Amino acid sequence: MATVPAAAQSTVTVDDGQVTVGTGTATEDVKVDNTGNESVSIDVSSPTGIDVDPSQRTVPAGSSETITLEISADDDASGGTVTVSTGDDSETIEVTRPPIAGLEDEPLDVGEVLVGGQASGEVDIEQIGGDGSWRYVSASVDSSDPDASLNVYETGGTLEWTATVDDDAAQHEDLEWEVELVPDGNDDAARTVDVEGEVIYPPRFGDVELDDDQVTFDEPRDSTATVTETIDLEVENAGDLEMDLETVTASAPSGGIDVSITDRPETIDGQSTGTVEVAVAADTGLDEGAYDISGTARASDATVSDANFDGTITVDHAVTLETPDRIDIGDVPIGESTRQTASIGETLGYQNVEDLEITLEDGPDSWLTIEEAPSRLDAGGSRPVVFQAAFDTDAELGTSYEWTYAVDGTGVEEETVTVTASPVPVNLDPIRNDVEAYDGPVAEGTLSMVETMDTRMRDGDIEDDSITTVISFGTASSLYLESMDAASERQAAGEYDQAQQEVVQAAAAYNTMTLYADELDGAAFRSDTEPVLSAAESDLDAGIQEQAQHYESRLESENVSLIEKATIKRQLARVTLLQGDDERASALEQEAQSAFENYTQAVSDGERARQRADETWETMESEQFVTVAGQPLLLNPAEYDTYTDRVDEMNVAYENATATFEQAGETSRVEAVESEYADRTATLEVTRWSLLGATGVYGLLVIGIVVRTARGTYQYLRDARASVSGDFLV
Repeated sequence: MATVPAAAQSTVTVDDGQVTVGTGTATEDVKVDNTGNESVSIDVSSPTGIDVDPSQRTVPAGSSETITLEISADDDASGGTVTVSTGDDSETIEVTRPPIAGLEDEPLDVGEVLVGGQASGEVDIEQIGGDGSWRYVSASVDSSDPDASLNVYETGGTLEWTATVDDDAAQHEDLEWEVELVPDGNDDAARTVDVEGEVIYPPRFGDVELDDDQVTFDEPRDSTATVTETIDLEVENAGDLEMDLETVTASAPSGGIDVSITDRPETIDGQSTGTVEVAVAADTGLDEGAYDISGTARASDATVSDANFDGTITVDHAVTLETPDRIDIGDVPIGESTRQTASIGETLGYQNVEDLEITLEDGPDSWLTIEEAPSRLDAGGSRPVVFQAAFDTDAELGTSYEWTYAVDGTGVEEETVTVTASPVPVNLDPIRNDVEAYDGPVAEGTLSMVETMDTRMRDGDIEDDSITTVISFGTASSLYLESMDAASERQAAGEYDQAQQEVVQAAAAYNTMTLYADELDGAAFRSDTEPVLSAAESDLDAGIQEQAQHYESRLESENVSLIEKATIKRQLARVTLLQGDDERASALEQEAQSAFENYTQAVSDGERARQRADETWETMESEQFVTVAGQPLLLNPAEYDTYTDRVDEMNVAYENATATFEQAGETSRVEAVESEYADRTATLEVTRWSLLGATGVYGLLVIGIVVRTARGTYQYLRDARASVSGDFLV
């Protein structure tokens, strides 16, 4: 049986079936008749971009309702068909849209506008929705900003705009306007566009601040005239545009501080801070405290006001302790004490160190004491601290003990000093230090013995007698090395007489070494002594042989005085004795004694000859010479023969004395006799000339007397003749 469709229960009727939707909302009435026994649901569907309200509705059974639909569309939507359906029946509404205008960029951003200035631009007007096209679009400012104006007009599909900011607009204020676009004068299609911008300011100085900084005097005062610290000056550009920085100057009113700009930026971006480096050079003679610094920052733009700044720097005097990191006292024999002095100082020279304390932080409580320590340090000064190590039998041999001391004082950083010392039965450092100064198998073998004994002592594996023997051997070896080294240097310089004593001393030291070597116990020691003694004997023989050759060659020389011959034979006797030839040494000693006796006799003969010369001279001075103004003169010609005899006697005596002293090797006596002889010979030359002068004077006197006598005789004869003749009566 066929099924018959049921009759429709509801119907839908629209008012016009057409509606135009601009930028606002349009309405359309829809009547729904429900003749059924159940309610009817109304569904409204629309294309994308078109909104209908309400989109659903329910009509009760057996009733009719008229529903007003509010239809709107997005700006960019086109027209379309809206369908209203109850399921039983449906109707459509055709939605048409006029063209809708908009801008290429929305919202329109006019950007940053300088306060008191303006900005302008243009933007394309575009159709963003609707159907069809327009002939023209009118534009007007619909809403204004209180601190800025906006002028707009449309030309050829382009919106041209000009924004002007008031002089008193706030920096970074957001500017807001609304511009209405109306295509073809159709107000239903009118649309508003948001316009926005921001107020900016030109470059201007904001905060200019000098970092409060500290200039620390941390270099020694006596070697540092100034301490320089670089301080940052922060220069703010509070404006929004870039600032060209022309100059920055700074100075300090106080003497002793020099301020200069070492680096600055050429430009400072808007809303940014530039860093200027300020060098502050402070004299190290300044006291601690705060010192003012001031200056000015200037922009290239003359319209930008200069910025003055003030700041302070603080001068701080550092204090630095100088202490040794480590003090090694070394080996300390048990039962003995060893002192070690170290220096603690303040190195900078600005402040004293008060309340100086040296306290033990780590290490044994015994065996090490501080004998002397300062309680304060003068600025730049130092003081000694004396440590004394003394071990008792509780100390373990072979252990290096360590103590750590803290050195602290007012205002200084704490320093630590580590002191070390090792207990040993005997201190071998003196021998070790002496022997280490030399090279060769003797020194190397002796050092090996010392090190062997040091190791065995630390291990407690040696007897006291062996310790004494090794020390004695080492001491003798040190003396041998010293003597042989000195002898070699003397021989190389040709100073064999000085080398003789060194060779004799080296031989004595070698003999001592051989005695103690025989007493040593242990294969290790014996293996060390054998090459030592062999090398020492070889070196000593060579030195003795060179001495013997030297003295033998001198004896063969023809130019040897008596004293030299006696000395050489005695030295050669000592060398021969060292070589072990006792018989020849005895013979040489006798020959030396005989040579000394000959020397003594020669000196005696020379002194007697010199005495004879002195006596002859004294006789001439007392009997023949007349001293005038300190100069002996010979004025009596009658003494001439005696004078010449005595001069010859004196000359012979001086010549004998000189020859005898030269033969004896008495150089100083020869020089004294020759000097005395030369002085007296010069004096005799004067006396000879004085004798010649005196002889001339005597001759003149004799002639004068003869003439005077002749004249008197003549006068007498004349008077006699006159008396006889009687002429005197006329």
